[in-house]
Amino acid sequence: MSGVLKALQDAVGTDYVSDKDFMTYAYARGIDSALPPNPPDYVVKPGTTEEVAEIVRLANKYKTAVIPRGGGCCLMGGSKPIEKGGILLDTARMHKIINIDENTLTVTFETGITWAELNAKLNELGYYTGNLGPGSGISAVVGGGLSHHSVGGGGGAKYGSCTEHVVALEVVLPNGDIVNTGSNASIYTKEPFCRFGFGPDLTGLFLGDNGLLGIKTKATLEIFPRPKYHAAKTFTIEEPSAENSAKIWLAWRKRGDLGIYDSQWWTQLMVIGTQILTDVPMIKPWIGLDKAVFFYTIEAETEEQLEANVKIVDQICKEHGCTEMGPELKDGNWAKWHYEEQGHWLNFHGIWGGMGPGSIPLTTEHHVPIHRFPYMAHKLDEWEAAHKAELDANGGMQSGISTALLCGHTTVEVDSGLLAWDKPGYREKNMELWKSQIEMVIREGGMPYMLGEIFSKGLIDTEAFEGTYYQFLKNVKQILDPNRVLSPGKFYL
Repeated sequence: MSGVLKALQDAVGTDYVSDKDFMTYAYARGIDSALPPNPPDYVVKPGTTEEVAEIVRLANKYKTAVIPRGGGCCLMGGSKPIEKGGILLDTARMHKIINIDENTLTVTFETGITWAELNAKLNELGYYTGNLGPGSGISAVVGGGLSHHSVGGGGGAKYGSCTEHVVALEVVLPNGDIVNTGSNASIYTKEPFCRFGFGPDLTGLFLGDNGLLGIKTKATLEIFPRPKYHAAKTFTIEEPSAENSAKIWLAWRKRGDLGIYDSQWWTQLMVIGTQILTDVPMIKPWIGLDKAVFFYTIEAETEEQLEANVKIVDQICKEHGCTEMGPELKDGNWAKWHYEEQGHWLNFHGIWGGMGPGSIPLTTEHHVPIHRFPYMAHKLDEWEAAHKAELDANGGMQSGISTALLCGHTTVEVDSGLLAWDKPGYREKNMELWKSQIEMVIREGGMPYMLGEIFSKGLIDTEAFEGTYYQFLKNVKQILDPNRVLSPGKFYL
C-alpha cells in the first residue's frame, strides 16, 4: 500500500497525510463509542475541493474506500469506517467563509467550518443561519449537519432542519467529478439565490445522505436577520407531561406564526438527573424539583408583536398545566440561558455520560408528528418494561426519553435511547439492546435522520422501505459509485 501513501502525499502534501497507528486509531471511532473501532489505513486532510477530488480519484484507482468526516460528532457511526481500512478524509482544513451576500441574504462557505465559527461571523453583521445545527454545534461542522438533517441546536421550532435552507452545493462525486447544484448549476447564474428551478432537485440527493453519494465541499445557505426582541420562559408542567406538551405545541401551530424560535420538554427523570450532573446557575432552583420542565423562546421585530404573541403562548401553556418558574437564571429559567448564552450548544453534553465516568449514550433519537409524540413515549416505556431484566443485568442500563423539541411545522424530535457502561463484558448486550430499540422506533413510525451506520442498517433490517424505494437508492449508488469507494457499508451499500 506504499503506492497509496505516496500518491496521497503528492496530492495534498506530506504534512497532511498519516498512516501512523496513533493517528489512524484516533479516527477509528466517533463519540459513538459503543460501535467497534475500525482504524482507516490513512488519514488525509485536504485543503481544497480539487484535492478532495484527487483523493477520490486515487481511491477509485487503488480500489480502496474513502470515508468523509467533519467534526466527528455523529452518535450513529456516521464519521468513521464501517469496514476495515480505507482513507479517512478529514475536512477540518476547509473552513473558509467565501462570501456573505446581504442582497440575496445568503452565505457561501467551505463545509469544514463549524456552526459556531460560521454564526459568530454572521452575528457580527446581525444575521444567523436559520437552524444553528446540532446540539454539538461548537465542534460540529456544517457539512456533517447537512449530511444528516441537523436540528438539535437553536432555531428548530422556527426554521426546521438545517437542510431546509440550502441554496446551492459544490459536491465531489464518488468518481472524483465535481458538480454544482441549485442556483450554481448554470454557468449564467450571477450569484446563488435559490435552490429550485433547473429541473429535478439534485441538491436533495446530497442532503441527509450521510456521506453515501458525494462529499460536500462548499455550500450556500440562506441567512436571516436576528430579531431585535425575544422572550424566554421556563415552566414546570403537570403530568401527563408528554401529553400536555403535545397539546401545547399543536395548539401553538394551529394559531399560526407566533415567532416561536425554540421549545423543549424535559422528562421528570431528566430534571432530577440534571440536578446531580451539572453545576450551572439556573439549576440551583431546581434542587428538589420532581416535575417535568417545559420551555420556549419567542422572537419578534417589535415589542408590541412580542407582547401579543407571548400572551397567546402563555395562555395556552397555562391551560395545559404549566407554571412559570421566574424570569431570571437565578429563578431556574433554563430558556434564558439556552437562548442568550448559547446553551443550545451545551444542552445535551452533560448527559452523554449521564451515569458517570465510563458511561456512554446509545441514542435512538428520531422525528414524529406532534400528535404521535405521547404514543411514542408510551411505546418507549413499554420497551423498557419488556427489557428491564436485561437492562438491570447489563449494569443497570437506563432507557427512555431525555428531552423532546419542537421542529419545523408539526414535527417533534424525540431524544430517546439508552445510557450504558462501556465495559468489555457489557458491549455485546449493549449492541443487542441498542439495535432492538432502534428497530422498535422504526416499526412504530419514528423517522430517524442521523442515520450513520446503525440506523441506516436498521432501516434495511426492519424492511422499512417499500421495495422500489430501496432499489432506487441502490441504483443511484451503483451509478454514482460503481467501485463502491465512498462510505461503504451505510444502508448495507
